[in-house]
Amino acid sequence: MHDKIAINIETSVFYSIITFLKQNDWILISEYRNDIYDKAIDFDLYQFKKETEAITLVWDNWEEGAIKSSEKNLLLISKKFNLKLEFQEDHFLNNEKMIKEMGELINHKENNFLNFIRRKLNL
Repeated sequence: MHDKIAINIETSVFYSIITFLKQNDWILISEYRNDIYDKAIDFDLYQFKKETEAITLVWDNWEEGAIKSSEKNLLLISKKFNLKLEFQEDHFLNNEKMIKEMGELINHKENNFLNFIRRKLNL
């Protein structure tokens, strides 16, 4: 399934969506590192997984928030936050290799997802 990108998500809503995902069994697997001086000032990034689904959220101080995920997930978010989503290309989220290219700027938390699966399977 082809993911879509929703853009122009207001900053306060963007961070509320992150809180919502964390509270609803979405596992944070990547995040723009907390110790980088411009986190949440100029740029921010989060990547979540839940089963086979993924959501990537990017924020910058010029264009505010953007979310890349399946249409199903974006519809869920739009209903929860009463958003009229605008779909368009995003210069960060269009780059499939963005997280890899950011290298040390990203804190990878893949073990969070693996541990969650292990708990679900009682391993």
